[in-house]
Amino acid sequence: MVMNNHYSSRDMVTQVVLSPETREELLSNCPEMTNFVNWLDSIDRRPGLDELAFKLSNLKPNSAALENCVGYAKEGYQRHVVKKNDFYELATICWKPGQKTPIHDHVGSDCAFLIISGTSTETIYETNDNGLAFPTKSIIRNSGEVCAAEEQDIHVVSNKGNSGLIELHVYTPPLSGYNVYSSI
Repeated sequence: MVMNNHYSSRDMVTQVVLSPETREELLSNCPEMTNFVNWLDSIDRRPGLDELAFKLSNLKPNSAALENCVGYAKEGYQRHVVKKNDFYELATICWKPGQKTPIHDHVGSDCAFLIISGTSTETIYETNDNGLAFPTKSIIRNSGEVCAAEEQDIHVVSNKGNSGLIELHVYTPPLSGYNVYSSI
């Protein structure tokens, strides 16, 4: 696997951990999200992707309350950690138009996410014998749609639209790292 150290600032992530006050404000204004967090907290194991996708597909969070508690990075996309324990990490990720992740996987963590607002483009990659990544397909998802990716999946999530993109991500177990790939 060839690691890519040459991606632009628009591909870089800024991470913010929500303060207890901001998390409380968000959850108090978003009862469905509170129920989702309570469900996650009640599980003493790593939730499966099918479970997460089902729960997320039925989740209708208060997008205005969510948007009020998160923001966009000046350069690159912004990742807001809402809550984390040994079994999961819940994060809201925001992209301005034109922003994207680098080509990456989720070493050791599965990920499911719900598009809160905007249009998300997920480009799926495979690697050749030299470890260089090449795209195999792209999937466009709109508000309310869910994606579930296994830890070995290689992809790019991007905002090719004209407005902001906000997604609610659940990593199980919490994201501890990822590999970044160079493209052909």
